[in-house]
Amino acid sequence: MLTEAHNIQISPRSTLILKGPASARVLQGAVYVYGHSLGQRERVVARPWKSLPLYSEDGAVVEVLLGENGAAEIVEGSTIPEEWSEITSRIGHRFRVMVIGRVDVGKTSLLTYLYNRLSPGGETIVVDLDVGQSELCPPTTMGLAKGSRPAPQLSDLKPEAIYPYGYTSPSYSIRNSLKTANELASSIKGAGRVLINTDGWIDHESARSYKAQIIRIFRPSHVVFIGVEEVGEMGEASDEVGCEVIRISEPGVVMSRDQEARRQIREMNYTRFLRGARLISTPRRWLKITPLLSETLPAEDYLKTVIREMEDAAVERTPLIDGLDMSDAGLGILSYVNVQDGRAQGLALFMGIDRKGLTRVYTPYEGPIQAIEIGALVLSSGFKEVFIYQPPLD
Repeated sequence: MLTEAHNIQISPRSTLILKGPASARVLQGAVYVYGHSLGQRERVVARPWKSLPLYSEDGAVVEVLLGENGAAEIVEGSTIPEEWSEITSRIGHRFRVMVIGRVDVGKTSLLTYLYNRLSPGGETIVVDLDVGQSELCPPTTMGLAKGSRPAPQLSDLKPEAIYPYGYTSPSYSIRNSLKTANELASSIKGAGRVLINTDGWIDHESARSYKAQIIRIFRPSHVVFIGVEEVGEMGEASDEVGCEVIRISEPGVVMSRDQEARRQIREMNYTRFLRGARLISTPRRWLKITPLLSETLPAEDYLKTVIREMEDAAVERTPLIDGLDMSDAGLGILSYVNVQDGRAQGLALFMGIDRKGLTRVYTPYEGPIQAIEIGALVLSSGFKEVFIYQPPLD
């Protein structure tokens, strides 16, 4: 819950760093967030474990609301590095810019700044390949959004397409992750104004090889490496596709997040995309059910194995599971609705099959459901991570 409002004066050529959970709105003066000009009385929200830089050239007054553990700090100057502005001057009207770096080095912040500087020049596609900490789409998926108006955060953009992968790290199944990336890339073939965010998995030879394959798939015009000293195969792939390599330093102001914070961010994103879910019962014979990462395994066998492993791990509430029906336990496997050409129409918790042969699907999706692809994460009906299954890979 946010506390009472406080008015804060931002001195000329200074930045108010808003650390979530917190919100702010402009009362006087001009304020910019990653190059986006905040309108008078427009409220911007910093979610937990996120920060937003509110910069004013001539000074401003903002109203700030702070939640528990939220904070607001004034620093002199702009927190946007000059290198970021220089990147925009090296990009023409048509571009494909990919950003690569470790976790917590400012990849999303840079992409947001580039989007705000470039989107007024024409519709711009933002691609998010971070299956663990995506700004655009649910965890375990890749996605894209289109926009032509600046925004304070990329999460303000509405995802146009979601491509399920099924896990929160590409390292679990590089082959399936590349397959998902290929399907997404095929959908924007020929598009000329594209910004591409990547995950932070990079400190391993297999990680750098994976990123090299991503470069080959998307064929960017520019690759921006943030704080990466040894590019190895990624550099070779950049040369192969003929893209310009830009190396920049890590920015000075970035919030670092531990594994617990990352888990809670994922749970907030599950809630974002599953909010308003209701339990739907459908005869099993009417529904095609396929394990996403183990397509040759019958759905019932997959479900039995997940439940057995949860029981072995003494997961709370598993004693309430009735056969293959997890609905009374309030548990479900994160799943994807009506996937066609790699693209899901919605998100769901697959809660199993009851003793009457009815499938139990907990979803906000309102259209007819013909097929479900089952992932590997078990969530509660409150969208908390309960168990991560490691399925056998085909």
